[in-house]
Amino acid sequence: MTDSNNTNANLTSVTEPVAGYNDLKFYFSNLNTMFSIRNTLAIDMMTAMPAGSLNRRINDISSITKRIYAESTTPTVTNLLDKVEAEAAKNPDNWEEMDKANLEEMRRIHSHLSALPPELYIASVRVANEGRKLHAAAMKKNSWEEAQPYIEKVVDLYRKIAALKQKKFNTPTPYRALLIGYASDISDRQMDELYDGLLEPLKKLYAESLEKQKTEEKGIPLDGDFSKADQMWLNRTVLEMMGFDFERGGLYVSNLSPMTGGNPEDVRILVRCGDSNNFLDSLEDTLYQGARGLYYQNLPEDWITQPVGQDQGAIMLNSLSLLYETIIGRTPQFFDFISVRAEGVFRQFKNKSFEPENLYKLKKIINQTTLRNNADELSKIFHDILRYRIERDLINGDLEVKDIPERWNAESKELLGSEPTTLSEGALQNPDWFTGRFGFIPTNTLSHIIAAQLHETLYEQIEDLPTQIQQGNLGVIGDWIKTNIHDTGRSQGTFETIKNLTGQELNSDALLKHLERRYLSAKR
Repeated sequence: MTDSNNTNANLTSVTEPVAGYNDLKFYFSNLNTMFSIRNTLAIDMMTAMPAGSLNRRINDISSITKRIYAESTTPTVTNLLDKVEAEAAKNPDNWEEMDKANLEEMRRIHSHLSALPPELYIASVRVANEGRKLHAAAMKKNSWEEAQPYIEKVVDLYRKIAALKQKKFNTPTPYRALLIGYASDISDRQMDELYDGLLEPLKKLYAESLEKQKTEEKGIPLDGDFSKADQMWLNRTVLEMMGFDFERGGLYVSNLSPMTGGNPEDVRILVRCGDSNNFLDSLEDTLYQGARGLYYQNLPEDWITQPVGQDQGAIMLNSLSLLYETIIGRTPQFFDFISVRAEGVFRQFKNKSFEPENLYKLKKIINQTTLRNNADELSKIFHDILRYRIERDLINGDLEVKDIPERWNAESKELLGSEPTTLSEGALQNPDWFTGRFGFIPTNTLSHIIAAQLHETLYEQIEDLPTQIQQGNLGVIGDWIKTNIHDTGRSQGTFETIKNLTGQELNSDALLKHLERRYLSAKR
């Protein structure tokens, strides 16, 4: 007879390719839980937390971060990882593909964390969490002198981090060592070549588009009452059409910038939304952040606590966000779908500014602006190249913080054709130098390139895609992405995934074709 008090009586052993691998899975499952707790604390800080609680919350996040570092770099884990990798090399046939990729991801996480002493890793997390509020304050004051000491502190921190990671990963430059965290498959030299090669055809397209715009009838500015409640109702409807599961996530108004976080069972989407805004800005945030929320909710369930079960990282997340928000979400077909719903939600029947053709015109206007957040799809690429050049030289030691405004103005004049009139329209507008996300914004154009390549493939593989979009059948897009990207977790890299799906290496042809079609062609 089985002893009912014996809690081990019904447990069965789980097979493992080599001894110790299941122990590693246990350690990294714990690590996943701590990342989840930290993400939820950070999301709450952006929405519900009282302003006076900032210091305590940052201390709480720092404490979790210390635990993450300690758990993942302890000698027990380090030795076990070395042992399992050695055994795996001896018996490669014992390993399934997902297990093999999981072990590789374990090593990648361990390498990145162990590359830094705990105080630097914790300092980077603290900067990431306190920098958003400090950036908002700096924008209001519009003073480089007040912001400079903090930015110098952040740059100094990341130069130290970059130097240590350069040594660890043997990269040619310190900046390349930071870029690994966002674009592990590409070098800064390749980015230079890709961006430099894109620049001339893009400038030509930009000039032609401006000339064409002069001859076209301008869109009518949106007119109406856009209450926060009505905007959020429309946003929620669009998220539902995309396939977002509100049983495992929610939509909230951000106190600062839009973002998505939490964990696959509790995904929080934060969007900008104010009574004085028109609904298109908030809707764009919803499409952009919604793509991320779908990614988190649709990760491979059997691997959700393991490194291989996570998303592919910043470039793929951003690519899918741009696919939904910038490419699909600005098509005439999407505006056919959204126009009728917006008229009803905001009670603007027979309002000509709500007509689909007008909404389309409003979102394809080229804005000659020095503010990236106000820039159109085409111009944003110039903004991204501007930031890439500056922060590359900043981290590599070829530029000092005090000289950023002058350099920014010079790059702005060259790439955008105008200089900012205030610091808030110039160098202060970049939050990444407050939060330490060096390498993120410059990869936006890489993500834009990938989004365009994916869009071409969607047209080839989904029957009558324009009609599907026009009817609001966004779920067919989500199903394709889930099958081909979400379900694979981190079993392959972003650029490998794109090559497998599109049959092409990363190149800017699809992006240029998309931009020409949107801004120059009569076909839409």
